[in-house]
Amino acid sequence: MDNMNEMNQAELIDRYLQGDLGTQELQQFQVRMQADEELRQTVEDTQMAQSLVEHYGLRNEIKAIRAAMQAEGNATLPEETIAPVVEEPRLLTQEVDEDVKAVPMFQWAGRIAAGLTLLIVGFLTIQYTTLSPERLYEEKITSESPYLGLSNRSMEDREDTLADQVRVEYQFGNYEEVIRLYGELENPTFAETFRAGYAYLQQERTEQAIDSFQQVMQDEDAFMIKDKAEYYLALAYLQDGQIETAVSMLEKIHESDDHIYEDSLSSFYLWRLRLLKMKY
Repeated sequence: MDNMNEMNQAELIDRYLQGDLGTQELQQFQVRMQADEELRQTVEDTQMAQSLVEHYGLRNEIKAIRAAMQAEGNATLPEETIAPVVEEPRLLTQEVDEDVKAVPMFQWAGRIAAGLTLLIVGFLTIQYTTLSPERLYEEKITSESPYLGLSNRSMEDREDTLADQVRVEYQFGNYEEVIRLYGELENPTFAETFRAGYAYLQQERTEQAIDSFQQVMQDEDAFMIKDKAEYYLALAYLQDGQIETAVSMLEKIHESDDHIYEDSLSSFYLWRLRLLKMKY
């Protein structure tokens, strides 16, 4: 990748994390992240780095420690002494000098360790106090492109205008209309039930979303989207505040090598989920 492309990508990532991308740009960027593991990892790394810099001022802290070390080091280091004629006193003087120089270095090692401990404690404290089911839910629901798919109706049923309307309204993000039309379907298929579940999720109608995704997972014909239904069911539990169930499901997904969302759950995100479970 050349420098210009790297700059453009860095700018896109920054705008994505700041929430400054337009609807079309956001959708395109999310599709790119789904297809490009390296890009997704870069976004996660950038998000973590920005969080550290924003909350703790790590760069300024390091500069301050260095400046203070230099200033105190100049003040505490003994001035050069004139070596005495007698050999034995000279050896004694050298030993004393080394001990004197070692004291401030030992002190600074302790201060740096204490400073890092405070940073870690501060990091944990802020993560703990700011974590919420809503925050972790929003991070995932906005980072994944919704399942679009095709109608799974038979060729004879393709002229079902109502079913086609459900699919079209879903693709355009008109979730209230999706829910309304879905309620008029006499025999909805698992694909339409999944779309309704996602629409309920977007409308924060969590109980209906959970019920819809559970129906999809219980449908033997829905094996092709079972992973998607399981993932969004876990997010629905998270939105509903059922933390332990949500964490258990997401950890299971992460541990499954053949699950399509296994790579979508970073170790940092899972660590925060466990911290959330401790909090609640």
